[in-house]
Amino acid sequence: MRVKIICYTLLIFIMTLLQSTVLESVSIYNVKPNLLMVLIVIAAFQGNNIEGAVVGFFSGLVHDMVSGRLLGFYALLGLYLGFCIGSVNKRLYKENVFIAIFFTFISTIIYEYCVFLLSWVFKGGVDFIYPLRYIILPEALYNSFVSIFIFIIVIKINKWSEKSKDLKRRY
Repeated sequence: MRVKIICYTLLIFIMTLLQSTVLESVSIYNVKPNLLMVLIVIAAFQGNNIEGAVVGFFSGLVHDMVSGRLLGFYALLGLYLGFCIGSVNKRLYKENVFIAIFFTFISTIIYEYCVFLLSWVFKGGVDFIYPLRYIILPEALYNSFVSIFIFIIVIKINKWSEKSKDLKRRY
């Protein structure tokens, strides 16, 4: 468990660093991937609802600190997203990358629509089709592509964690 905590902490730090620096300049149609959201989905899909909620909360909290808006907004969204994905994964084969891509696609649409609707409450005036067509769907496709690489990393972390548990049991 200690290995997972350290690895997820490093992964959250690296993803935040990448998202706030490198990916600012690598955008397709003014859309960049949300690496922290993808990490939440993949970690919750590979783990359970508690692990997903914890990773979601801390990823969202770091996203809140970097974005400089309301503290706790993304933390709550990440917590709920991680908990929901972690609750659904019990009946699915966890090592299938296509299921992870599908969950990432659907989760991005739900997550970004929640962000859009909650920000709309504070700003006023809304068009529901424009953000879906030009922001949310391209970001969902972009996140789905990126989720393949994050899926591989999280699978390796889980296998490494299991291997370290087995080594501790022997001695």
